[in-house]
Amino acid sequence: MTYSFHLPHYFTYHLRREVKELYAATAIMDIASSAMLIFEPIYLYSQLGLSLVQVLLFFAMVYAWYVVLLPFGGMVASSLGYKHSIISSMPFQLLYWTCLFFAGQFPLLLLVAPLMYAVSKSLYWPAFHAIVAQFANRAQVAREFSGLSAIIQTAQIFGPLAGGLIVQATSGGGLLIVAGCIYTLAIIPLIKHVEVKYKRLFSFRKVLELYRSYPKCMLAYFGFGEEFLALSVWPIVIFLAVAGYGATGLLVTVASGVSVLFSLYIGKKTEGKSKLPMLRLGALLTALTWFIRPFMAGATALLSVDSGARVTKNLYFIPLCTITYERAESQDILPYVVFFEQSLALGKLVFAMLAVGLFAITLSYPVLYILGGLSSLLFFLI
Repeated sequence: MTYSFHLPHYFTYHLRREVKELYAATAIMDIASSAMLIFEPIYLYSQLGLSLVQVLLFFAMVYAWYVVLLPFGGMVASSLGYKHSIISSMPFQLLYWTCLFFAGQFPLLLLVAPLMYAVSKSLYWPAFHAIVAQFANRAQVAREFSGLSAIIQTAQIFGPLAGGLIVQATSGGGLLIVAGCIYTLAIIPLIKHVEVKYKRLFSFRKVLELYRSYPKCMLAYFGFGEEFLALSVWPIVIFLAVAGYGATGLLVTVASGVSVLFSLYIGKKTEGKSKLPMLRLGALLTALTWFIRPFMAGATALLSVDSGARVTKNLYFIPLCTITYERAESQDILPYVVFFEQSLALGKLVFAMLAVGLFAITLSYPVLYILGGLSSLLFFLI
């Protein structure tokens, strides 16, 4: 069953029900998660008193667990179905946020929180990717994924600003309650229709075969070390520069708004034969946005570089994911998306530990910026 929309040609049309439901659930979940995500490293750093090295180690633990748990996420998606796997991830995401909130009183929860987050991610992301790979219209995979990306970024326009204002007004507890309530509403579009189940049993042996068949792709996915640094280090840099949750949220909100329309445009331009040139251009420009950061100071400069980085990330991220979905659809879907996510997680873990070592030795943020730029160049291996 398909749905037809009379929208401008940069938007998707003849959208399948499964993808439409994922659009709706993603919109709801990302309003909540974007409000929390930007403030998680800031909360660990400013409220719980962790050093930057300790913040990096915290998120390194997340990805260490994630690497281990991803095969089990593939099994759950195969046996329960994609939508039920996503639904199953929700309690663990809420437990993760709860652990963070109470970690000030019970510090041992900082050891439990990474596991909860990793369980949530392992149940969510393989199912998310599998839905797009299996049910996207073959003629417009790039536009359908760019539509999802635009939804995520639209949520990121409102989420960070709302999150910053709520934290300033009510403390972290208020944000936890509001975000948790919104997040659980995402279950509604996922339970409206009959579940879709994977036709074959998931086998991790097939994932291992993909590592042997696509070693360059595995290394290319290590390029997401750039994203790890953007989500763990860069929010703290912004917070220290603008001095306040509300100002941090506003800056990220404006930067996200700049990149939304570019996402739809890139989705249209990525169709056909232009995927690899677009991806490589995005990787190169993303590296440049990292290399110039040591020379940026003040809110205006930070806004400029953050906006630019979000646009250039779309240039590599949308074609990369489109290539990934096309390869997954042509093979076994779940093994390939688990291979993708596990390679990505390994890359983030490796660059997290490199960042820990380099910052512990140098205490230099510019060194981390250079590391982020170098990691993004790995996407040239796709």
